[in-house]
Amino acid sequence: MSELVLSTYKSLLRSLVRSSKYNRIQQLQQDTKKQLALLTYNRIQLVRQQQEKGLDLMTKTKLVKQLSAVAKKIEVLKNEDVSKSKQLLFYDQSKHIKDIVVSLKDDPRSLEHLKDVGHFVVNQSEYEQLIERYNPGLKMSQEEKVQRTANKVGLQVPE
Repeated sequence: MSELVLSTYKSLLRSLVRSSKYNRIQQLQQDTKKQLALLTYNRIQLVRQQQEKGLDLMTKTKLVKQLSAVAKKIEVLKNEDVSKSKQLLFYDQSKHIKDIVVSLKDDPRSLEHLKDVGHFVVNQSEYEQLIERYNPGLKMSQEEKVQRTANKVGLQVPE
């Protein structure tokens, strides 16, 4: 690979990883919330099963083991920092991007265009972050909006 092709590929890949990092963190946080909810539900079900009358000793020990395993998983998920995940450092479609860049190796104008696309992607993600920072209500749920409005006037929304 020539130097121009390699630098174009690296800069495009770097900009795609950087721009998708924020959205991927949000997605990982949502996935973690879903997993926590599911594990909490499983824990409640195990406790209910454990409280049933007429269970033999073997079943009770299995339920206790399952309950402790679920509790450990919940604790791990609560302590996990998704923003430090190693998968945020990689881009899933890097092979496809490499094929595109290599196919354009004889056309320096197209390579420059790909570099411009990389710069555009970075600038667009910065723009979206600024819009979200200065207009926080855009991506807030209705419940969060109500809570913030109530907090502004010194009230709290009941649970």
